[in-house]
Amino acid sequence: MRLGAVAATAALGCTAFAATGTAAAPLGAAATHAGPGQPNIVFVLADDLGWADLSTGLTNKGSGNTYNETPTVDRLAAEGVAFDNAYGGPNCVPTRAALLTGLYAPRPTNNLYLVGDLDRGGDGTLLDGAPQGLPDGDDALPREAYTVGEALRDAGYATGYVGKFHVTRSADQITADFGFEENLGGSNSGHASQYHAIDGTFNNSIGPALDRFAADYTQKYVDENIKPYSHGADDTALDALVGTDKHVTDAVADATVDFIDRHADEPFFTWISNYAVHTPIGVKQPRADLLAKYQAKPAVPGHPANASYSALLEGLDQGLARIVHHLETTPDPRNPGHPLADNTIVVFTSDNGGTADADNGWLSGYKGELREGGLRVPAIVWSGNERLVDGGVVDSTPIHAVDYLPTFASLAGAKLPKGLRPDGVDLSGIWRNESAELGTRHLFWHLPGYLIAGARDQRPETAIRSGPWKLSYRYETQDWELYNLDSDIGETTNLAAAYPDVTKRLGSRLIRWLDDVDAPLATLREGKAPITVTFRGTAYSNGKITHYDEPTRLTFQPGDEVPALLPTAVTDR
Repeated sequence: MRLGAVAATAALGCTAFAATGTAAAPLGAAATHAGPGQPNIVFVLADDLGWADLSTGLTNKGSGNTYNETPTVDRLAAEGVAFDNAYGGPNCVPTRAALLTGLYAPRPTNNLYLVGDLDRGGDGTLLDGAPQGLPDGDDALPREAYTVGEALRDAGYATGYVGKFHVTRSADQITADFGFEENLGGSNSGHASQYHAIDGTFNNSIGPALDRFAADYTQKYVDENIKPYSHGADDTALDALVGTDKHVTDAVADATVDFIDRHADEPFFTWISNYAVHTPIGVKQPRADLLAKYQAKPAVPGHPANASYSALLEGLDQGLARIVHHLETTPDPRNPGHPLADNTIVVFTSDNGGTADADNGWLSGYKGELREGGLRVPAIVWSGNERLVDGGVVDSTPIHAVDYLPTFASLAGAKLPKGLRPDGVDLSGIWRNESAELGTRHLFWHLPGYLIAGARDQRPETAIRSGPWKLSYRYETQDWELYNLDSDIGETTNLAAAYPDVTKRLGSRLIRWLDDVDAPLATLREGKAPITVTFRGTAYSNGKITHYDEPTRLTFQPGDEVPALLPTAVTDR
């Protein structure tokens, strides 16, 4: 469903506005100009951003957090296409693998489900998490994985990666194996151990190539790159940054602008992977001017108000403002008389749902869980050219991280390797409003292990979303849970027994998908008593589907995969 952004803004009670500062008007007046061919693509990924963290309500059904200030993202949402049913994976590793490969987690060249391992629940859990990643358990992609970087590089794009990468054994693989011609900051690390440089060098969790942007703030830098995009801080607070350590979010923006300038005369793809708003979160992590601003700001009723977290988020927004302003004011050598923005698509999203520090709005659950709060993310696509992005709308099509590789490949005219079938779909027609509907899609998540920590209690589970319905299977209890997300976005009322036809239809589709991707399952832990059930229906385990037409006594011993069981009737056991 597409909804005009002006109408949506009024309906959601939020304000669409342009970023303040000194952003100049775009060069030329060619919003409808077709451009010179292959569009530039700027993919901006936040880390752990909650579904309701943005101050706009366009991506989160009106539940935006107005304590936070994200005017640039809000502007892109109002002028572009804002998706309010966008999904990643449960945490960093599965989402980044899906974004890079266009494949769901169980595929052989993905096989990533969680950061670390799948036994993040201790030794006392009923089941033992499946192996993941590389043969030694490293949560990284294999060298043979085909990525969006390779697809666009082979289509003639300059490809650059800026910021966190994570799903690699080493920084060298990012350029050697994964298709990015330049890597500025990516490594195998999952987060920055601290956000500021020390004496012109970032910490060892950030790739050393980013250090050339790590010099202390100068007066010239503050005047040109911070003051024009600052809101609510006086010059005294900003001038106090001079001589202090550079923040990595600013360095990521520096590196992005530098990459764009060096490759403006050819189609470019730049992946900007921010470290914010991942932990560490505390008073030492944000830029000082932003921290002081939020420490002095009163809370907004109904929303969390964490000054350090919000300061990190607004710093990310300011970096994006610099990049968008640069695109809007830099002449395009391939498109004389027009700015780069007229032939560039900017995508903004997050890797997964928010942590306990974030604002997930009405959603239940957190990062690391298959509840909506762990999976839903903001997503926005924008361009200075309406022939690339016909904006001003909210689109409620469910979309997934696996969709970006086929979409970007389509935009680039890239030819994918023979036999490669991405799990995602091409969204570029929706962006242009050539096709406002994709029909009913089936989206899937599979997590054959545990993440039990703090408020999180994620156990082995597979889930499917189809239309308004979300169905999940819990392997420990052999139970199905069904929610209507249109009427119960918080997943409070299990409707599996009330709608047995829906449970059976989607359960059958889920089991066929497990079989299609040859999904591994968790196994009964050694030392646990055998599990015995009497069952009639369809089962999946060990890479195959089995049908039991009559009630059958099934016993699972320690070391056996514990199957997905879909009874012939919901109450059958």
